[in-house]
Amino acid sequence: MELVWKALSDKTRREILDLLREKEKTTGDICSHFKDLTRYGVMKHLSILEKADLIIVKREGKNRWNYINPLPIQDIYERWVKKYEAGWSSYLINFKNNMEKNQMEKIKFTVAVRIDKPIEEVFNAFTDNETLNKYFVTAASAPIKAAGDRIKWSWGEEKTEITITEFEKNKRIAFTWPAFKVNYDLNCVFEFEMVDGKTRVVVTEEGWKDDEAGINSSLMNNAGWKDMLLCMKAWVMYGIDLRK
Repeated sequence: MELVWKALSDKTRREILDLLREKEKTTGDICSHFKDLTRYGVMKHLSILEKADLIIVKREGKNRWNYINPLPIQDIYERWVKKYEAGWSSYLINFKNNMEKNQMEKIKFTVAVRIDKPIEEVFNAFTDNETLNKYFVTAASAPIKAAGDRIKWSWGEEKTEITITEFEKNKRIAFTWPAFKVNYDLNCVFEFEMVDGKTRVVVTEEGWKDDEAGINSSLMNNAGWKDMLLCMKAWVMYGIDLRK
């Protein structure tokens, strides 16, 4: 958490996060915003934000895309603010602006967490149904093993089914599943990678229509995946079930 406080203490880094709240941006886009800083100076700020896990970096061809990751902010909020200010919104102080529209006018968001455990252990925590039941769903019909698997998840009386479209052990899982309270499916991707000796789990979900029902549904899933990642971290690192 010290890295997060350090990253947030600088005005320029806070301004970078404000830019990324609007929409993901390439490093070049961010550099062009700061006329008084060299590219090297901006890169130093981005490096600090990435080490604090406040941004997610994805490289596509020659471009380096930067996404905001609200989970560390939520950690601070839950630890230092929520218990003193119970009347505040629990939805991460309007970080819903992390969502944006793509060219097909579909809503998309990305969230991530770092877990101080080997990547194999973290990957297994998501794919093994018996482990998944201990921190996320109340029941999963089977483990995730390959593309084409159809897995039923339930939370008490609520039930859904996911269809695995991609499976790369210890690296990537993609699946489709029904969107919440709308009549179409979403695409969800879990990516696992080692960053500074820790396993980073990145969740990207997209497919909602840009209308009132789609926005409301996406807000529910955005909050849900944040909670799931924090619950995963607590279980894998400490054996704690945050649902209790």
